[in-house]
Amino acid sequence: MLGFEALTAEAEQRGMPRGKMRGVLREYLEILILKELYKLPEGRKLFFTGGTYLRLIHQTKRFSEDLDFNTENMGEDVFEGLLARVQSSLKKEGFEIKLAFGHWGNLLVGEYIFPSIEKSYGVTSAYVRKEGIVIKVEANRPRWRISQESFMVTGFGHLFPVACTTQGALFADKIDALVKKNRARHLFDIIFMLSKKVPIDTEILKTFGIKDPPLEVILKRVNTFSTTELKKQAESLRPFLFEESEADLLLHAPQVVAQLIERYRNG
Repeated sequence: MLGFEALTAEAEQRGMPRGKMRGVLREYLEILILKELYKLPEGRKLFFTGGTYLRLIHQTKRFSEDLDFNTENMGEDVFEGLLARVQSSLKKEGFEIKLAFGHWGNLLVGEYIFPSIEKSYGVTSAYVRKEGIVIKVEANRPRWRISQESFMVTGFGHLFPVACTTQGALFADKIDALVKKNRARHLFDIIFMLSKKVPIDTEILKTFGIKDPPLEVILKRVNTFSTTELKKQAESLRPFLFEESEADLLLHAPQVVAQLIERYRNG
């Protein structure tokens, strides 16, 4: 368990805003949980994906609140036992940590609750919750075949490999989320992935019922958002960004996305 000075020094080295120590704490805990998960054979059957994957693997400058995975045929008992072993390991490192579950459908869901972590580090903010910091761990059991690739996670004195879902699969998942939900993080992540020219797994998109050209799907959906809705999304996103001014990308999303798609098509 890092001391406050070591934590802030690491945050500075990672380019994280010191004024957002709650986000720094959350990322520290996410890395610790990931490391403990991937120490275990069952943990290596979880394939990292989602917004925190984009943050830790591809260095987006957005704090993410959940640890998302895909997995093949993992049962509830195995998932719960795995998360309980991670809880036990973190307790030995000095953390007060609670664990709860709430599965539904093909989604395995656990929540790690750190009720006293902010008090331990003297962190106060407008976003402090009564229950403390909660990190949700979700493992989806998709209908499509999972392909994987390996990356290294580094930070807060740790270095370890993680098994990840492919970027193309995540991009397909983000497009599906953009179509079905009005959440700022999905639009922001799609802007990031377009800027990096991440390939799109169109076969996975088809399993979501999306058969039209994916770039057209993105642009069509973005153009349905009203100015009021984009402003609302931008404001909800600001607290989670390293540079809050980057939320303005959402205010101008139709123009930004159109330009990025043109660059994407031109290679």
